[in-house]
Amino acid sequence: APANKQLAVEWRSSLTYLPGVAPKDGGQKEVLPGDELVLLLSQKLQQTASIEAFDSTTTPLLEAAALLEEAMDHSPFNPHLKIAALEVFSQLGASHRAFSIYQEMGVKQIQIDSCSYLILPSLITGGLYTSAARLSSSILRLHSLTSKDIKDFASKALQNGYLFKAKEMSTFQRAKMRPSLQLLYSKGLVMDCASLLNANDFEEIASGEQISAVKLGTEKGLCGVDDDIRRSEQIASDSSSYFNAPYIIHEAANATSDGIRVYSDNRDMDINSFEILHRKQHLTQREMFNDSVHRGLTQGLLVRAVMAVEAAKAPKKGKVPKSTEETGYRCLSLTRALARARHCLQGSFDADSIDQSLLKVVFSLCDVITVVIVGDSGKESDTLANRESRAVRLLEAATLHVKEAQTFFISTKDAQGALVCQLLPTCIVPVYTMTETTARLFSLFGWGKRKRLTKAAAGALADLALSFRSLVSDLLQAMAKHRHVEHGVSGETLLVGGDVMKRVVNEVTQSREMTKDRVDPFLDQMVVDLTSYQEEE
Repeated sequence: APANKQLAVEWRSSLTYLPGVAPKDGGQKEVLPGDELVLLLSQKLQQTASIEAFDSTTTPLLEAAALLEEAMDHSPFNPHLKIAALEVFSQLGASHRAFSIYQEMGVKQIQIDSCSYLILPSLITGGLYTSAARLSSSILRLHSLTSKDIKDFASKALQNGYLFKAKEMSTFQRAKMRPSLQLLYSKGLVMDCASLLNANDFEEIASGEQISAVKLGTEKGLCGVDDDIRRSEQIASDSSSYFNAPYIIHEAANATSDGIRVYSDNRDMDINSFEILHRKQHLTQREMFNDSVHRGLTQGLLVRAVMAVEAAKAPKKGKVPKSTEETGYRCLSLTRALARARHCLQGSFDADSIDQSLLKVVFSLCDVITVVIVGDSGKESDTLANRESRAVRLLEAATLHVKEAQTFFISTKDAQGALVCQLLPTCIVPVYTMTETTARLFSLFGWGKRKRLTKAAAGALADLALSFRSLVSDLLQAMAKHRHVEHGVSGETLLVGGDVMKRVVNEVTQSREMTKDRVDPFLDQMVVDLTSYQEEE
């Protein structure tokens, strides 16, 4: 096999061949004769990085990124170069640069459904939640508009006598578009990222201009604030439409183990045909389905928990409040959703995982809410003291699960920054939201934050909140390391020139800075809010 340096030399020599064949203005050809050499060389470097377990910022991946950047300068219309560069920058943790390359590809219309898989996971691991939500929303809009258009065009085809065309369109809609796996996945992403939208990321805002402070739930989503009640009701209302993101709650609730057969995987994997030596591992159909069901069930629990607490009644004269039809119905809905979530999700994660531990925290807090609101309604043993005692036991178990998650996270050494970005929407925000929602309920029962030394339930919830704060603080530390990782090279190497390498290093550094700037404010807010549980009477 030729050496890497020889391939680089041959590629640069090829740039002098037939200079008029592939002009930069997009003439008759999209590619240059030597583009295949760059693609091959970049794959060799990625293979070296994976086999020899290099850190994601050391020489091989940086050289691959630099070569692809230089090649795109000479051949800006070759889509394979962009796809390869997108993958390399994603591995380097430079999600913002990867997203800008994806936008340069000009993916639009039906291609959004088939090609968005190239960038969506990277947007989440890069903390670009606003971009992920907007791209996912464009997929929802595509399917909604296609559904309406096909009805109109199929009707016109029937009126004009083209029966085969009408059948072809309706079959396409029924077999490919409506059951799209990408549509299902996008619904889950929109729901997960809703509370993490950053108003400063919208296109109409000038670069560098800040219009508002970055806070949880600034735009949408549930995040443990008073407005959660209104938002929960809106989510419940919007969930009636198939093409709305909240519909994922119903789809997840009705999902079965073999439910994946219902969905159509419309991803175009052929666009990766140039990958020979190193193939990127994309999410499998089963992983996409399981992730979507997880998100739908979790969001369903949050909505029901918020609405149950809103309907709760305060105790009077030390006696449990009388259960009303509304509180009974809402708590029953939460209990059934919780049983469904336990059945579907308990076996979907590794036995020892952060996701599994934090999921158990959400489950325990749902149990706490139902125990405190309805308890053993109608039985003599149903007293306020009994409800508090049961809640304390559940909270103590939840605290242990938080500590388990913290232990698992500390033991995870690889790509902690990407892991933090991934955990934030799927696990951290739901646990925080449930903690704040439970605190509102406790305040109603006279077990507020200031009673942590005199009320057992308030003390147990404070222990949970402070343990969770410790975990969030560890996440912040991991993001600081993610930002300041030292790069393996910064100047000229055997394969690329110093200017190109410096440009790539700057792009990686700036992208990681942007990731941290988008994640840290949410984590900082949680730390501050959770510190309030240390208050005393």
